[in-house]
Amino acid sequence: SSGINAEWPLRPGGLEGYSGDFDTLGQLLMQENFLVYINGQRKATPRQLFMFQYALLFSKPAPSKASSRKISVIQAPKYSYKNHVALSQIGLTRFLQDDVNNLQFAIKVYKKNQAGQASKTNSGTGEMFVIQAATTQIRDHWIDKIEHLLFQQFASMKNRAASNVL
Repeated sequence: SSGINAEWPLRPGGLEGYSGDFDTLGQLLMQENFLVYINGQRKATPRQLFMFQYALLFSKPAPSKASSRKISVIQAPKYSYKNHVALSQIGLTRFLQDDVNNLQFAIKVYKKNQAGQASKTNSGTGEMFVIQAATTQIRDHWIDKIEHLLFQQFASMKNRAASNVL
């Protein structure tokens, strides 16, 4: 994490273009800069990822407004919303065949159908994000946290299903 107060995006103006309700994403847990390849693109795009309890949110640095040179004010960075994915709709791949430096992991997004079951998108493939960290430690920390959150969600769903049977 970059040392910025983890709650700053929840303040007005911290994240531009996100019209959703932050409460539905859950608690903000981590944030980090990554290079992201979307659906097999050859060129990575720099993104700031925010890990919430129930979702991953992708953003990019917002253009800074020209400010007066007379006064130097330290401001929290601002980001432009790009996309978010619910953790309940993803699959996680820890090791990628072409990643010789072990800096990447992949997230495959599955959309829920009307019955509430995960399914591939209309294209038949789903959306794929290959996420490249600056270090293996950052990569492993994020993977471990995502796996933990996915396990928690699975256990919660299993407990709800068991209580509905009784």
